[in-house]
Amino acid sequence: MTRIFLVLSIAVSLSAQTAHVTTVAGVPGVAGNLDGSTAVALLNRPTWLDVIRDNDTCVAGRAGDVLVVDRANQSVRWISGGAVKTLKIATSFQNSSPFPFDFGGPFGGGIAVEPAGAGCGCGPYARGVWVATSASRQLLLASMDGLPAARDDIAPLIGLRGELTMPTGVALSKRYTNIESELNKRFLFIADTGDQTIRRVRFQWSFEACPQHRFIETYAGASGVAGWQDGLAANARFNAPRGIATASDGSVYVADSGNHVIRRIAPGGVVSTIAGEPGVAGSDAHHLNTPAAVEVRDDGTLFIADTGNHAIRMLASDGSLVTIAGRVGVPGYADGFDSLFNGPVGLKFGPDGALYVADTSNQLIRKVVFTEPEPRRRAVRR
Repeated sequence: MTRIFLVLSIAVSLSAQTAHVTTVAGVPGVAGNLDGSTAVALLNRPTWLDVIRDNDTCVAGRAGDVLVVDRANQSVRWISGGAVKTLKIATSFQNSSPFPFDFGGPFGGGIAVEPAGAGCGCGPYARGVWVATSASRQLLLASMDGLPAARDDIAPLIGLRGELTMPTGVALSKRYTNIESELNKRFLFIADTGDQTIRRVRFQWSFEACPQHRFIETYAGASGVAGWQDGLAANARFNAPRGIATASDGSVYVADSGNHVIRRIAPGGVVSTIAGEPGVAGSDAHHLNTPAAVEVRDDGTLFIADTGNHAIRMLASDGSLVTIAGRVGVPGYADGFDSLFNGPVGLKFGPDGALYVADTSNQLIRKVVFTEPEPRRRAVRR
């Protein structure tokens, strides 16, 4: 007689991950302007952020520090060592008055922090902070010590001659260094939301052998022409592009918010739609709702701040969208494995492998930590 036994075995899905969310800084649902410990500090409509990924005794900032565009407070906040402070950026070397930021509307602003040593020399000019001021149509380059023009640039701003319309998300190329042989791979990409284009800043060497921004060009899209079209970069059309991210293979990814899709600009300049349906907002596995930001993990996996759906989503290998944090279509606040978000905008991976999120309408900075799930015990027949 054959017997059937039920025994316990361990089954683990190595591909599955669980996302645990914690609050990094701010008080849930409370808007304000207060520096101090991360538990009591107050933010007001934080939109975009960047996370320092390296340590260097030569420069300010350390790995894991978070820089935030605090939009409604018209300031840049610096989260470090369990405290939040306001980054004071002077108007000029002669005038110590705070720089008058104007980040504009709901998705306004943009920020990108240079890696250590990407600037010039040692000290305040060795690491710069790029800040997009959407309403004033400018891009500021400052040091983390608050000096107005990192290195010896002629002017601290791009945009004084009407070169930008409404700069929002900014991203550095992965080969953003100050090595002479790498200069042709060093770029700053800008989502020029009001111009419906993706712009690119190129660099050259100064007389002191420091990399300086000198050329701004349209990388994809047509100036002032909104729409949707894939193809060669010059023929492509965008609709209110906002978030932007770069990959190690030279690809540039764009959260094309007005079209409710994610676009990829290949190194050869061809634009394709890789997630969402153009012009259709939705909340299922194939649709997005006003995605604001996109971020690329080191392994190439793509993550999206699906702002209108109040969720963080991942693009799966089959092209479908997987919700990894938050609940699609449900705004709210909750930490843990069953988390809730409210209008998240900025995304950025930190050196710890966690995904940092500007949870805009909750007035918070959150962190998504990916963990392997606990082994599940199941009955197996033998």
